[in-house]
Amino acid sequence: MRNLKRVLSLALAALMLMGMMVVGAGAASKDFTDADEITNVEAVDVMVALGVLEGGDKGDFQPNSILTREQAAKIICYLLLGSDSAEKLTTNYSIFSDVPANRWSAPYISYCVNLGILAGDGNGHFYPEGKLTGVAFAKMLMVALGYNAERENFIGNNWEINVSARAIETGIAPKGLVLSEELSRQDAAQMSFNTLKATMVEYQNDTTIIVGGTTVSTASKATPVAQGNYTNTMGTENLQFAEKNFPDLKKIADTDAFERPATTWRNGNTVIGTYADAADVSYTSSVKIGTIYNDLGLTKGISKKDVSLYVDGASASWSNDIVKGETTKVGGNGALTEVYYDADNGEATVIVTNTYVAKIAAARSATSTKDAYVVLNVSDAFTGPGGNYETEQFAKGDIVYYTYSYKNGEKGIQSMELAEKATGKMTTYTTSGNVTVDGTKYEANTTSADKIANFVTTVDKGSEVSVYLDGNGYVLYVDADVEVNYAVVLNYTSKAGDWNDTAKAQLLFTDGTTKSVEVALGVDPTDSSKKLPVVDADSDGIMDDTVTGNKLNKYDIVSYTVDSDDVYTINLVADSQTAKAGGSFVMENGSNTFSIVDDNKANVAGGRATHYADGKTIFLVADTSAKKTTYSVYEGIANMPTIKHDGGTAGKATVFMNSTSNNNPATVVFVEKNARMSMASDNKDVIFVKGSNVGTSYTTDLGAFYEYDAYINGEATTIKVDTNNQMTKATLLYGPVYNNKGVLTGFEDKVNEDTATGNDGTLYFATTTDSVVNDVVKLGGIPYAYEKNCNVYFISVDGELTKSDITAITEDDNDQVFFKLSDKGRLTDVYVKVVDATEGVTPDGNYNMSGLVLRKTGSGSNFAVDFTSTDALTADMNVTITITKKNNNEGDALVGNKTLSAQPSAKQRLNTGIAIPAAGNYVAVVTVTNANGQVLCTGTTATTYVAQ
Repeated sequence: MRNLKRVLSLALAALMLMGMMVVGAGAASKDFTDADEITNVEAVDVMVALGVLEGGDKGDFQPNSILTREQAAKIICYLLLGSDSAEKLTTNYSIFSDVPANRWSAPYISYCVNLGILAGDGNGHFYPEGKLTGVAFAKMLMVALGYNAERENFIGNNWEINVSARAIETGIAPKGLVLSEELSRQDAAQMSFNTLKATMVEYQNDTTIIVGGTTVSTASKATPVAQGNYTNTMGTENLQFAEKNFPDLKKIADTDAFERPATTWRNGNTVIGTYADAADVSYTSSVKIGTIYNDLGLTKGISKKDVSLYVDGASASWSNDIVKGETTKVGGNGALTEVYYDADNGEATVIVTNTYVAKIAAARSATSTKDAYVVLNVSDAFTGPGGNYETEQFAKGDIVYYTYSYKNGEKGIQSMELAEKATGKMTTYTTSGNVTVDGTKYEANTTSADKIANFVTTVDKGSEVSVYLDGNGYVLYVDADVEVNYAVVLNYTSKAGDWNDTAKAQLLFTDGTTKSVEVALGVDPTDSSKKLPVVDADSDGIMDDTVTGNKLNKYDIVSYTVDSDDVYTINLVADSQTAKAGGSFVMENGSNTFSIVDDNKANVAGGRATHYADGKTIFLVADTSAKKTTYSVYEGIANMPTIKHDGGTAGKATVFMNSTSNNNPATVVFVEKNARMSMASDNKDVIFVKGSNVGTSYTTDLGAFYEYDAYINGEATTIKVDTNNQMTKATLLYGPVYNNKGVLTGFEDKVNEDTATGNDGTLYFATTTDSVVNDVVKLGGIPYAYEKNCNVYFISVDGELTKSDITAITEDDNDQVFFKLSDKGRLTDVYVKVVDATEGVTPDGNYNMSGLVLRKTGSGSNFAVDFTSTDALTADMNVTITITKKNNNEGDALVGNKTLSAQPSAKQRLNTGIAIPAAGNYVAVVTVTNANGQVLCTGTTATTYVAQ
């Protein structure tokens, strides 16, 4: 049998009962709305499970409200009779003037009065709502156990003293409870619970004899009731109250989720809960083994082979004898270390239970199949093991501390409490994780000490911080109104000052801006005693483009802090690398996965990697494809651009993930988009730009740019365009890309009057239109089907736009048409730019065509056209040739068009310069115009098979 000694403090006892108690799934106390006020958890759980106590109408238990006399009567009846029989009690008369027969408590009061457990004031009053003291309730419980109030002197002048002494002796009175004071509901639960385990008594062998004519009576003393035929469910000799009155209630020796000796209570087939026994000694900071020896009151040591150690429910090795003077320590700040000593066997069990911290990521409401629970966010570097925990007590964003067990079969979160928060100015900190806030020094919890020490060094002294404390006042988490800042290194020089003693760097910040700043180098990530080296192969003090791991290179990602002198201290967090080539480079708008560098190395420390991004990932792009590099920033996968590598040498890329484990979402991603890489965004706007020869504009914020009148999806506006994308002619754009300043820096596709087809087959430009016939419309001589909601706009010669519909397009030989096709080849957007025909003198001559033939050139690579006109053509005339491939299954496809100068002859043999894409059936439309643009003649060749 264990020799229980003492618990070191009431605070520890409360911690064990509330914060560390492990209870079964059916335990009632956690379901009350005021569960956090219940300290006598085991007692409340058992008494509620037996039906002796219940909560209020609002789902609360009111543990600290004072017990009334009539409530006590009900408890006694339920203890003696059980809930089923007690609920059937009735009465037809008023035993007291202030307890009418129809009062809810009348049956209970009458029953207790009849048993001699309760009495009135002698004047016909009971005072049912009168507050009850602990000693009065103890008297009632003692009588229920079988004690005779008269024989035990529980009446008369000294009744309170006598009851109190016997209540302590029998174990009914909890330690530390002042019985003379008014009794709370949860203390009443504890006294009732203790009564369940108390031994019943009886009085035997009362004798009466006559001696010399005098009658002498001898009254026996209260003696324990033998077990008899009752089942021994309490594990103790003689008959306990529960064994007689609650035969289905069983007390089972067990261990809890942390392997502490414990008791499991079961009522029939229902497990009420498992509750840890009180330890012999307990500590909440690291303790020397020699101190444990002294506190246990040992006279000889305990061999290490007789000591079992469990940390968070998992077995661990114990290496030292528990002997006097042993200085080896166990446990830590904020870790509960409990020692259970079995004096009979000379064995000790040491339990270390850590406390962890996390933020509530989500609070889920109860459903028909699942209780309410919370989900922990353990992505933060401070946090420990994660998971879900059934509770309704917390909301999303709450900072909580919790315990976690690794015991087989019970692995998971075992308890959870809201962390206390203290806020103020941080004046000092230490490398051990201690933090002083507003003059109060807080020691770090052992599970968070290293993390706090690493974090507070990034916070300026004097900053406002919040510290979150565990139940013993140790710091688990530090939050400051600061955030770690990141930037991409564009350049570095150590010779920026007048005396060559000032280092400067050009940084690209996560808002897309760039700035040259004075810098102080941080530490080498591979050796904290060294400054970060800069790659400078030719020793000129200026950074080279070399890529070297763990050294500062161009396009590396750094973290930085800024001091009061505006000096930036930069620390390397991710190395730049040459991006993957070809199809291996994968970065697509809207996708949370990407693969842009080998192994997707994501930070320096530990060489972690990730292939994931999320809505907070910052994407920085440096477009080096033109003379002037432009920078763009995008936040989140919904806004990130799609970048493709088209072959050749790829640009540089850098991935940074602020995490110590693999495959968490990236924090910052940088890509150098060079001339061999294309970029598009998720922006599906169609923009018609009027185009002009307007010069550049300039502002301090935007730098140089062009500004054009435009229509975005049919709405008139102006757009700003960077100097790489001047548009002097009418232009149709699709999928624009903007930098963080709102300046257009790219697009998915573009056509203008000089390009008949865009780069990806989305946009087209042509001359001539025709009317809709049988659900198709000819544009540039090619028939196209159209979507039902096709957008059609007409742009007048004055530049005014009018929205119309597809049926408004009519035959016109001069109008220019810009249009977009869907991936199914159907028209979705059509912009018709009206061109007024120039009126002139009707041309003299006869220019009818004959002998019109489409063929391939002698070299066999291009198309050629032959025809003869009635009168000779002149050199100032133009011949426009449009070639289309005919395919019955896929539909007609435009190959290209070309305008050539006519040969001064009646016979024309013209090399179009249009390449033959493949062998197939082709047709050519030929139009001859004079110098004024008037059509002289036109013709169409027969469909001709042309071999490549």
